[in-house]
Amino acid sequence: MQKLMIDLETKSDIDIAKSGVYRYADSPYFDILLFAYSVDDAPVQVVDLACGEQLPEEILNALTDDRIQKHAFNASFERVCLSVWLRRNYPECFISYGLPEDACGNYLSPKAWRCTMVAAAYLGLPLSLAGVGAVLQLQQQKLSEGKALIRYFCVPYDHVNGIPVFHAPTDAPEKWNVFLAYNKRDVETEQAIEQKIARFPVPEFVWQEYVLDQSINDRGIQLDLQLVQQAIRMDTLTKDKLLHQLKDLTNLDNPNSVQQMKQWLTEHGLELESLGKKEVQEQLKTAPSDLRAVLLLRQQVSKSSVKKYQAMQNAVCSDGRARGMFQFYGANRTGREAGRIIQLQNLPQNHLPDLEDARELVKFGDLEAVELLYEDVPDTLSQLIRTAFIPKSGYQFLVADFSAIEARVIAWLAGETWRMQAFADGKDIYCASASKIFGVPVVKHGINGHLRQKGKVAELACIAEGQLVLTNHGLIPIEKVTTDDHLWDGEQWVHHEGVIYKGKREVITYEGLTATPDHLVWIEGQSQPIQFGIAASCGSHLVQTGDGGKAIRLGENYQCGKTLEQNMESLLCVDRMHRMQLEAVDIAFQPFMWKIKWLSEMFSAQKNSALARKKTNCSKATLRKPKRCRIFQLRCKRNSVRLSFCDSSRFVSDKQVWRTRTDNGNRQDRRQWKLCSGKSQVCYPCRKQSEQADDRLNTVRAKLLALCVQYHYSKIIQRNDTRRNYSGCRKCSCGEKKMLETHSHTARLYDIQNAGRRHRFTVSGKLVHNCGYGGSVGAMKAMGGSEMSDAELKQIVTDWRTASPHIVQLWWDVENAAIKAVRDKIETETHGIHFSYESGFLFIKLLSGRRLAYVKPRIGENRFGGDSITYEGIGTGKKWERLETYSGKLVENIVQATARDLLFYSMQTLSQYFIVGHIHDEMIIECPKDTKLDEICQQMARTPDWAKGLLLRADGYECSFYKKD
Repeated sequence: MQKLMIDLETKSDIDIAKSGVYRYADSPYFDILLFAYSVDDAPVQVVDLACGEQLPEEILNALTDDRIQKHAFNASFERVCLSVWLRRNYPECFISYGLPEDACGNYLSPKAWRCTMVAAAYLGLPLSLAGVGAVLQLQQQKLSEGKALIRYFCVPYDHVNGIPVFHAPTDAPEKWNVFLAYNKRDVETEQAIEQKIARFPVPEFVWQEYVLDQSINDRGIQLDLQLVQQAIRMDTLTKDKLLHQLKDLTNLDNPNSVQQMKQWLTEHGLELESLGKKEVQEQLKTAPSDLRAVLLLRQQVSKSSVKKYQAMQNAVCSDGRARGMFQFYGANRTGREAGRIIQLQNLPQNHLPDLEDARELVKFGDLEAVELLYEDVPDTLSQLIRTAFIPKSGYQFLVADFSAIEARVIAWLAGETWRMQAFADGKDIYCASASKIFGVPVVKHGINGHLRQKGKVAELACIAEGQLVLTNHGLIPIEKVTTDDHLWDGEQWVHHEGVIYKGKREVITYEGLTATPDHLVWIEGQSQPIQFGIAASCGSHLVQTGDGGKAIRLGENYQCGKTLEQNMESLLCVDRMHRMQLEAVDIAFQPFMWKIKWLSEMFSAQKNSALARKKTNCSKATLRKPKRCRIFQLRCKRNSVRLSFCDSSRFVSDKQVWRTRTDNGNRQDRRQWKLCSGKSQVCYPCRKQSEQADDRLNTVRAKLLALCVQYHYSKIIQRNDTRRNYSGCRKCSCGEKKMLETHSHTARLYDIQNAGRRHRFTVSGKLVHNCGYGGSVGAMKAMGGSEMSDAELKQIVTDWRTASPHIVQLWWDVENAAIKAVRDKIETETHGIHFSYESGFLFIKLLSGRRLAYVKPRIGENRFGGDSITYEGIGTGKKWERLETYSGKLVENIVQATARDLLFYSMQTLSQYFIVGHIHDEMIIECPKDTKLDEICQQMARTPDWAKGLLLRADGYECSFYKKD
C-alpha cells in the first residue's frame, strides 16, 4: 500500500462552522459514523462504524504509518478527527505511533497527508468539493442530498439532561443507505479530481509549507479564559445598564431600535439621516446637553465588541488553546493564508496608554473601576481583544514582522535601484520619493519636510473607523467587514481581500464621508477618481451609489431590512452608477458643423481634449480620455469642430448618427442653452475674469457641457447649475478649505483591499477607491495634497513616473507578457517571471518556483477598448464566473504572492521556534523568556537564494500578552 484516500462522516454536538474542527472533535460526544476509503485508487469501500463494523487491520495500521500517504479533500478535517478517534478507541495504537517533535495536542503528523483541496486551490479552483467537481465537469459529482443527511444524522435533534441526542441508522434505514452512498461518492469524486489535475502536481516545497501550516494550527494559541469570560459578562451588564438609562431618558420601548430613536430625536428637534458613528459624532459637537447624553448612550449601546470574545469561547479546546485559525491557500489567487474562526487578521487595534492596567481590571471583573476610569466600556473591551491571547506559563511572546515588505518586493522586481538604495540606507521611503520627485533633500520634520506628504502613494489613503460600508449583509462599519461580505462597487456586488488597519491620521468630513484627504473618490462629471481633499476643497459633488433603490437585508447586530429604505435613503439612489462613456471629438460620422470661436485661447498649445457629455436621466456629466489625439487642429483660431448631441441625452455612437439633431442652432430659445449667464466662467490663473466678460462662448449648446483639456480641470467651463461639478478658481475654494479645517480630526483608519476588478466600494453612500496596486496608478495621480491645483498634480504624476520608470514598465511588461502567452499559446518571460498557457490555464511562475494559476483565460476587451485578460473564478455572490484582470492587478498578485513566499521561507528557517500564529507579514512566537529577539529579526531578514538582491528588514517586540506595539 502506498496511497490511502479517505472520507469521513462524523457527528458532534459542536457547530463546526462556528468552532472549527479541533473544538468539534474535542467534544466528548464526537464520533465517526462512516469511513470510506480507497487503497491505491482501487474501488471505494465503506466501513459502517455506526452499525458496529470495524476497520480492517491494514487500514488501521496505515493511519499511523507515515510511509503511506493519506489523501482527503480538506485533509485537516480527516486528520484531526482520526487523531481524536484513534486516541479514544485505540490508545495503544496511538501511543506506539509516537508524537512528532513539534506537535502539540496529540495529533497525527501532517507529513504523511496530502490535501486534494490544496491541490485544487493551487490551480485556482474553488475550495469546495462540489465546486471543483462542477468546474472540472466530472462524471462523479458530489451528491446534493448530503446536507440534509448530515443535518439528520450528524447534528443532535434534542438534548436530554444536557446530553445531546442523535438520530440512529435504525431511525431511517432508507436515509442511512443514501448516506452510505453519499460517503462513497465523495471518495470517488476526490479520485476523479486527482486524476484530472494529476498533470499539474503541487511542488514538494509547497507541501512542506502545508506541513508547517498544519503544525501551527495543531499547536494553537493559549487564551486567557478568565479575561474572555469577564469581558463578555461586562459587555452584557454594560449594555443592559445603558439601555435602561436610554429608556429612562426617552421613554422608548426599545431605544436600540434605529427607527424609534430617529423618530424620538426628530420630535426633539434633531433630525438625522442615520445613527452611524460619524453622524452621531458630528451632532455631539453642537447638540444640546440632553440630546448629547442620549446620543452618547446610543453610540455605546450600538457598539458590538464581544463577537471576537464569543468566537474565542466557541473555538477553545479543553486544554485552553484555540486551534485551526489559519487556512492554507485560503486565497488561492496568491496562495496566502486565510483567517478562520477568530480571524486574527482582523483584530481591533489597541491604543490605551495603560493597556495592562485596563486588562487587569477587566480580568478580575471590576466593572465599577472600568466605568470610573474609562469613558466607553465597550470600546475598552474592544481594545483588549488582542490581549486575550497569552503564552503558556513561564513563556513570553516574541512578535516580529517585515518592514514595508510589498514596497520592497516591487522595487526589487522592477529593478528600481534608487528605492532599493533608500531601503538599504534605512531612509523613510516617502521622503526618498519626494526627494526624487522634487530634486531636493527631504527630511521628515526637517528640511523640506512639507514635501514628504507629496511623496506618499495611495497605499496610505484610508477611511475612518466606523464609516458604514454597503455590503450584501447590510451597512457594516468598515473595521467589521469580513471577506464573507460582498461590497457594492457601483454596478455589482464584488469580492474583496479583507480590511487592513492603516494607523491613526488626520481625516476630514465632507458630504457625509470621513476619510484622509489623500483617499481617492469619484465625483460627478469625472471618469477618474481624484483626491478626497481636492474634491472637498473645490466643492465637487461626490458620486452617490446604492443598489438601485432596493432594500438590502442588514446583517446581524445592525438594522432590520424593513427599515433600511426609510433610515438610509441617502445611501441608495434610483440610478446605478453612471458609466464612463468614451467619446473623442472627431470629424467622422458627425451630422453637422458648428463653429466655435476663440478655441485657441481656451486651449492654447494643448492636445488630448475630451468631450464632457450629459448622462441619461441622471443629470450628471462624464469625462473620458480619448484613445488618441484627433483634434490637434484646435490649436488654430476659428477652426470648425464637428460635435454631436442627442435630444434625449443618450450617448451617440458612430452607428447611431440618425439620433442626432441636424439644426443649426439659430432658434429663439437659444439663450436658455448658454453655459453661463453674463460672462464666461473659465478660470485662467494668469488672466482676470473681467477680461472674459464678452461672453464669447454663448454659441455653445448647454447639452455640450464643455470641451476641456485633459488633466487641466481648472479650465473646465462651469455651468450655472449647482448640481454640476466645477473646479472653481482659488478664490472660491477658500471658504470650502476653511470649513474643512473645522471638520478635521484624528481617527483610526482602515481600508479594503482589492474590491473587485474596478477597485472601488461604497462607504457612507459614496463611491471610493480601495487600496491595491490596481489603484496605485490612480493614487499617484492624487499625490500632492488638497492645496495643489490639478495641473500641479499632473506634473507630480509625470515626475513620479519619470523617477520610477522601472515600476511603470513592470506593469506593462507583465500585462503584455501575459496577453501574449494566452493569445499565442507560447511561453513568455519578463523580469524573471515566466508566463505560459497549458491545457486551459494561464500559469505565472514566480522567482520562488511557485506558480499562480488562472482558469480558462481569454483575451477580451476592457472598457477602454484595449485588450485584457479574462478568466474564471469566484465572483459576485460566491458564484463561479468570468472575471477580468489587468496590468496592475497581475503585478499586485505577483508581489503579494512573492511576499507570501518570503514569509513562509522565514517561518521555515525559524521552525526551531514555537510559532503559534501569523498575521499578514507578522509572526507570533511562544518562547522562553531568555530568547533573544534580535536573533529572530536577523533570521527573518535573511533572503532565500531565489531572492538575491532583495533587501528585507524585520522589527519586533516582546510581550506577556499579544498586543500591537
